[in-house]
Amino acid sequence: MQAKYAFILAAALALCSLAPASQAVVLTGSASANAVTDYSTVGQVAFDLDLDDFSPARLDFLVEAGDLLGPLSLNALVRNLSGSALSSFSFRLEGIRFAGAGSVTPTFGTLGQVGYGSDYASIRFATPEWSEFHFGNPLAVDGASDWLLSTAGLHAGDRFSITTAVPEPSSAALMLAGLCMSGLLAARRRRG
Repeated sequence: MQAKYAFILAAALALCSLAPASQAVVLTGSASANAVTDYSTVGQVAFDLDLDDFSPARLDFLVEAGDLLGPLSLNALVRNLSGSALSSFSFRLEGIRFAGAGSVTPTFGTLGQVGYGSDYASIRFATPEWSEFHFGNPLAVDGASDWLLSTAGLHAGDRFSITTAVPEPSSAALMLAGLCMSGLLAARRRRG
């Protein structure tokens, strides 16, 4: 009888060794003065970012086979440890694109406006965030949802990057002035 169970156990172990391992997206590196903790799993990009200062962070990821079954979900817990008011925040993608928007949940601030396109998401707080905010649903809260990243056209071994930044008020003001000037020039061309 013991020989029968030993044979079954050996067969099960052999099958497990032949089955392909679940391969999850891998954080291969980060360029940041701020601490990053990776919680990514198969089909999900997840990380915590501790903002000791407002310098940009670039996170580099490697796509593995298990991630190509559908869109990747994306969530992040961004902690504001800087002691300064966080009024806006942005995510920029390279090598991958957004497939759908998810939740943004501030802890103490008030959400103002969230904008996104295929390669960016921008968050503006109506009242500053002093503690942390959730991009997606990192704490699995009812009613919140993760952002989605498209895996269309990607293969195992491909790489992508997520760059996070706190836009400086001066650069945002310059960008707004540039957009206004472009609009005025376009209106002038249409009239003339």
